[in-house]
Amino acid sequence: MKNALFKLLLALGPKKKHPRREHPRILIVSTTGLGDSLWGTPAARALRKKYPKGHITLLTSPIGEALFRNNPNLDEIFIVKNPTLFSSLKLLPTLRKRKFDTAYIFHLSQRPILPIVSLAGPSKIVGTVGINKGLDHLLTDPIKLTHIHEIERRLKISGCENSPAQMELFLTEEENHACFSYLPSHSLLIGMHPGAKDKFKQWNPKHFIELGRKLTREKGATLIITGDKSEAPLASEIAAHIPGAVSVAGKLPVRITAALIEKLDLFITNDTGPMHIAFAMGTPTVAFFSPTDPTLCGPYKISHGEVIQKPRSCTPCIRKKCLSPFCMEQISPSAAYEVIDAHLPS
Repeated sequence: MKNALFKLLLALGPKKKHPRREHPRILIVSTTGLGDSLWGTPAARALRKKYPKGHITLLTSPIGEALFRNNPNLDEIFIVKNPTLFSSLKLLPTLRKRKFDTAYIFHLSQRPILPIVSLAGPSKIVGTVGINKGLDHLLTDPIKLTHIHEIERRLKISGCENSPAQMELFLTEEENHACFSYLPSHSLLIGMHPGAKDKFKQWNPKHFIELGRKLTREKGATLIITGDKSEAPLASEIAAHIPGAVSVAGKLPVRITAALIEKLDLFITNDTGPMHIAFAMGTPTVAFFSPTDPTLCGPYKISHGEVIQKPRSCTPCIRKKCLSPFCMEQISPSAAYEVIDAHLPS
């Protein structure tokens, strides 16, 4: 029913398509979460190198705007807010005026986005089939979904395969300095991110506490617990059980969080957004995986990210319906400590 509504909208909308140019006018579409946004930064950099005189615009979510802010590879950024349909319809006249000839669909979760991009008039729309909510027919250049890392998938969509894959953020000097007031003066600072958007990706909080206490006792470390506002109670509970630990959960915007993570000696995390921030900032990182596949969404072509992975316990994995991720119980605090110890000074 929803797609029928968009079919009608497309039938009634403008038909003119903007032809490809020598110096293309490109629209990158990435309107989802933190990791999804950061995965697109290598492709944006590769497109700028490939088309130095092209005009490159990003259509993204509020979190995507925060992560791409100050990115020199973009000429402008447009933000889609909720409710998505109203926000994207409001943007449509502006998008048409930009006369984009090419759209690269990196990732979208909101059904109206692809029809709006089509109405904006690019003659070429490139994206991966099977992940567009039944709207694959709007892709002019569909690409088969294959088992490759999400960074590489975006590079492939952009026609920039084999380009450097390192993610990046461009923080200001003020943002870099702002994080210091949240960092205690200590010789060994270790971050922990015990939360995750999805419950099935979360390591047991009791394990984070046991691991944190051992790192404090054996290494003299100070633990910094990160998280967003929804994760603040969890972070505070864990910090309360680790001597000297500090929770900054819910206190920092994402860019200041990135600056803080960059200053840490090590970051310990579930498979979640801040893990990708740590990868982007070059911070040594140990990440816990079981239900998700690190070959698709873990560290990619970097030396400072290490995964502790165990096989899924359930076939098939019920993912978001899982409220007790016992597959993650296969990772013990003692085993995690052994891996982490190899990254720390003796």
